[in-house]
Amino acid sequence: MKIVFACEIADPEARQRISQLGEIIEAPEADSPEKLLAAAEGAEMIIVPYTGHMLITKEVIDGLPKLKLIGSTYGGVRQNIDELYALEKGLCVIHTGPTRIRPMAEYTLSLALSALTQIHNYHHYMRSGEAWPRANFGRTRILHNRKVGVIGFGWIGQGIAELLKSFTDDIQIHSKHSSEESLRAEGYQKAESLEAVFEQCEVIILAGGYNPETHHMIRASHFEAMSDEALFINIARGKMVNQAEMIEVAERKNIYLALDVFENEPLEADSPLRGNDRYLIAPHRANAPREFEERWKYVAVELERFASGQHPETALNPERAKVMSES
Repeated sequence: MKIVFACEIADPEARQRISQLGEIIEAPEADSPEKLLAAAEGAEMIIVPYTGHMLITKEVIDGLPKLKLIGSTYGGVRQNIDELYALEKGLCVIHTGPTRIRPMAEYTLSLALSALTQIHNYHHYMRSGEAWPRANFGRTRILHNRKVGVIGFGWIGQGIAELLKSFTDDIQIHSKHSSEESLRAEGYQKAESLEAVFEQCEVIILAGGYNPETHHMIRASHFEAMSDEALFINIARGKMVNQAEMIEVAERKNIYLALDVFENEPLEADSPLRGNDRYLIAPHRANAPREFEERWKYVAVELERFASGQHPETALNPERAKVMSES
């Protein structure tokens, strides 16, 4: 079996395990469909890294008649794999999304705790020369017993909600794919609507996938509905929020924002989001924890499953593929 990686395998243990399945070809220079097609001649499996441009096109898929599996070393596939065409052709398409669950859940929890307690602002003012900014923010808040809403209940949303159970029993989930009964069995409430999440919850976390249907799903009316001092956290995708409308409401309403993602990245140097103590902003680093590098071992596990005739955990179907974010 010929297994082609359009990158170098960064984990020696993972490389050794994959080598038991067949011949490994590492081709980091295969950074275009044409180069990949040439490097992958005769391949049964292709694994690609994250790229900002398409790599596995219809032409690549059609040009490799032995191909059985396509994978990404990142959490999504749409950014550089024509996954729907691959599925139509009967190929298995996998990714490393499960390795993101705990790191992103803890990162989200960190945003919530800091935004509520203002630790980041105390740090900023002390680093900026203010001797003792102890009274800058009055009484702050903790997460304990707060009403929290999680928008999106895929792997990441589930991981976040599970961590939140240590802080509150009042967790609402907004999900089109989860029933009231199944959520109740896990200790959650199914939100009546997206609008109800913003109206009723003190902490609101956006964790869903970005696709054409979810573009600008969060708008001015949602922020207008937030209660005084409520907190909105986005670790999903910036384009799921109409950022201009969010800013307009937040500039005149006493609500808090904790944002790891933005509609345009990098965030504009003159963005109002950079100049308000009620806004905690970070440069899209929920993927920074070193535990993400477990993805290499996870790739090995998924390939082993496939090679043994089992169903890989992340094997996509068309329905799942259509609602996923790019990475």
